[in-house]
Amino acid sequence: MATFLLEGREIYYEDHGAGKPLLVLNGIFMSCASWEKFIPAFSKKCRLLLLDFYDQGRTVKREADYTQAEQVALVDAFLRHMGLSSCSIIGISYGGEVAMQFASAYPEKVVKLILSNTAANTSDWLRDIGHSWEYACNSHDGKQFFKTCIPIVYSPQFYVKNYAWASAREALFERVFTPAIYDAFSRLIRSAETHDVRQALHQITAQTLVISAEHDFVTPLYQQKEIVAAIPNAAHAMIVDAGHAVMYEKPAEFISLVLGFVNSDTDLTLV
Repeated sequence: MATFLLEGREIYYEDHGAGKPLLVLNGIFMSCASWEKFIPAFSKKCRLLLLDFYDQGRTVKREADYTQAEQVALVDAFLRHMGLSSCSIIGISYGGEVAMQFASAYPEKVVKLILSNTAANTSDWLRDIGHSWEYACNSHDGKQFFKTCIPIVYSPQFYVKNYAWASAREALFERVFTPAIYDAFSRLIRSAETHDVRQALHQITAQTLVISAEHDFVTPLYQQKEIVAAIPNAAHAMIVDAGHAVMYEKPAEFISLVLGFVNSDTDLTLV
């Protein structure tokens, strides 16, 4: 739990455990705090590095718009700050977008790459979902934000089964989210508008695992398959009966896939 300065801005990160370094890049509404319950499992088997992007968690809030290229530069600066020439990276959704951009620009710095529920480009479908999220953020209303943004990230059966928990989360958002947090979410959403790394995926040299979910309505299965087909050294795993937030719906399966892949010396594309 520490910070470093990048161009005068304070960047928050956490460093847990020892062993092979694994850097986690968050989904758009996530932060380092989102991984609290995963820390014991991950840090037992590797050196877990958590990082808040610009406008996430405890990292500085920006005042003007930017693109994901600045998040890529942030990741590069973080590795240099930690004295790491390379590491494995897992990117979740938005974090997967940044991870693909980073791995294609700096292939020598990525040992293994895990891409969970992400997309190689912001399609018309994903862009319009982002617009609906931004409209909800601009309301600065916790109830509207939750009803618009959250149900779609889960599978229907999980959401119904855990509706009491979801309702409690809605009430929490209403209490603790501030206008500054909603404005930060909006900037994050806009930063992904022009994301398109499809023509650069062939430059990724790291052994790659793409994790999909059967009921992912945000980044659908066909987009996961496009990534697998385009990255030269990619394997594919799909978790059934789960949605976009697969790590929360099926944590045991998610953890097993990540740790098994990161710590294995076997090239899964040859199995």
